Amino acid sequence: MDRSRPCQGVSRVPVFIPLIFFVICRWLVGGPADADDGLVLYPTEAEAIFRLDRTDLENRSDSSLSSRETEWEAGVRIKQEGHFVDRDFTRFLFDIEPLYSDNKFESDSFNENTTGKDFNYLLLFGFLKGTPGPVSLDVQALRTSNTLDGSLGSRYENVVEGNQAILRTKSVAFPISLRYKEERLEQDFISSVNNSGTQRDDFSKSWALQGRSSKLDVRLEHKTLDDLVIATDNDYDLDQANVSHRLTWGRDSELWSRIDYFNRTGYLANERLTLDENARIRHTENTFSRLNYRYYSVVQNVETDNEFIKYEFNHEIYKNLTNNFNLNSNSLRSDNEKEDVLGAGIESRYRKQKFFGGSVNAGVGLDYWRTDRVSSGGLIDVIGESYVVPLNGALTLTYRLIVLSSIVVTNFDGSVVYIDGLDYTVNTLADNFTEILIIPGGQINTGDTIQVSYQYATSPSQEFSTTQTRYNLGFDLNWMRVSHSDRRSEDSPIAGADTSFLNDTRFTLTDLEFRWELFSAEMLFAAERRFSKTGGTQSTTYTYQQRFSWKDNRKINWNLSLVESFTEQDIRDSELYSLDLWADWRPLGNMTVRPSLGVWKREDIGDQFDSTDEFVTAGLSLNWNYRKLVVNFSYFHNKRDLIRENSVSDTKTDEDRIMFKLTRKFL
Repeated sequence: MDRSRPCQGVSRVPVFIPLIFFVICRWLVGGPADADDGLVLYPTEAEAIFRLDRTDLENRSDSSLSSRETEWEAGVRIKQEGHFVDRDFTRFLFDIEPLYSDNKFESDSFNENTTGKDFNYLLLFGFLKGTPGPVSLDVQALRTSNTLDGSLGSRYENVVEGNQAILRTKSVAFPISLRYKEERLEQDFISSVNNSGTQRDDFSKSWALQGRSSKLDVRLEHKTLDDLVIATDNDYDLDQANVSHRLTWGRDSELWSRIDYFNRTGYLANERLTLDENARIRHTENTFSRLNYRYYSVVQNVETDNEFIKYEFNHEIYKNLTNNFNLNSNSLRSDNEKEDVLGAGIESRYRKQKFFGGSVNAGVGLDYWRTDRVSSGGLIDVIGESYVVPLNGALTLTYRLIVLSSIVVTNFDGSVVYIDGLDYTVNTLADNFTEILIIPGGQINTGDTIQVSYQYATSPSQEFSTTQTRYNLGFDLNWMRVSHSDRRSEDSPIAGADTSFLNDTRFTLTDLEFRWELFSAEMLFAAERRFSKTGGTQSTTYTYQQRFSWKDNRKINWNLSLVESFTEQDIRDSELYSLDLWADWRPLGNMTVRPSLGVWKREDIGDQFDSTDEFVTAGLSLNWNYRKLVVNFSYFHNKRDLIRENSVSDTKTDEDRIMFKLTRKFL
């Protein structure tokens, strides 16, 4: 491969060295030794793997898009463990896995045959773990490689090489670990003979120091990434520090402190600092107080500082009734905006167990804030705002006036960046709010936690007050649960911009659930109403859920789940239906058979165009372990109809997929 800069950093281990190491060990030692005076090899683990995956796709709206894809893969895996001299002094692990694959794609437009080669290995040494010495050392080298060559001139190559060493102290009071890690990632992709292709070549190295005791936790890390392809230039340096400390005294009193620092220079540069102080002080048997302080600073395109402080006084009566009074302050400073918020609140919570065989939970609260905002115009950065994807897939972002082109959606840890138009769409709502709508069939599923980063324009200068009221009431009688909660806030102008920039909100949740258990059967019925209002945008969702589970005397566990959901919004109404039926059958102690049927339908009305998405899947999976043989088989038939009114992009497909995997252990 041509590289614009020479390779740096990673010590290349030829792929044949681990294999030679393994063969020499087996020649020197025929099997496990009784004496710990030399090289000792434990029983070798070896297995052969064969996997077949075939997919037939029929496009009923355009037969020219129908296709068949067949892939098979075969390989072996060898795992060897052992030790030198003494198992407490030096232990090692060697794991090697060569694989060969063949992929054949057939359609009316073109055919292609792709062959692949994988070679993965892991070499791990552990020193001094069982000795009375003060330290131990782990050394690791790994390599994963995947090469695909297509008959039409396409080529894909992915290689990851890494080395790592971890030095640990054995102190019981404060164990410390020091880790050094370096990794190189090389990727080359050529779609055809006449295409120059794309290239990625990253080399990273990092140092990390971590120590922990019963009260103190410290982690320091420095990481650098060198992008060896000059055309992309994604070089960066990253420094992170996390320090937390917990101090307890008296009875039920503690002070918890934490500092988080993040500084990335170079590509996607930003700097963040977070300070947290949380104190809980028990005054008497029935009274305690809390003091929370947080300082957050982020510097990216602009600098933003946020300082929050809250004091709470709690009075417990008979352990069932708690009264809470709080004072709070929030101060936001950026290059483009200054905002000060002062507030006070009072709340009463009642909890009682053993209430007519169940429990009761109730609460009522009132909060008041006064906000003074001075804006000079401009943008503010929001980094990694967390959301949980609801059943209807619609998320309203927190701030108004968002720059749509700045929105980036990732998974919970930021390692996967989702694609606009494939995984989600962006819609503009009333009062300058923005909605993220999850697309069915993409990478994002209901219940996933995602992070959204974006920029938003500051609101005009304004002074206003906010009053929030809330209450909740719930009963749980084991076989029946009912609850209702309501939280609403109203903004009142004092000075500055007109009321169109104020934001009244309301969130209401009412749910009812019944549960029955009769002999070998379990049943559940649940109904929920969820209402939300933000500014001039409101949404109401009704959800009904039924579940049935039954286990008969033939070791078959039947399960049925039904979900109906109806959502009414200003820009779109949605209806969602879901049915899942499956059974777990164990005809033998080491065999599991699982037939399944699923039906999913969603209708959107009133959006840019009406749409209906129907998905039906039926299948059978089998898992069987017989001595040293493991068999996995599954077959699924999927039918999907995606119809969009006034659109030519309708999708009507039938898919049949067969997957088979055979694993045979030899040693």
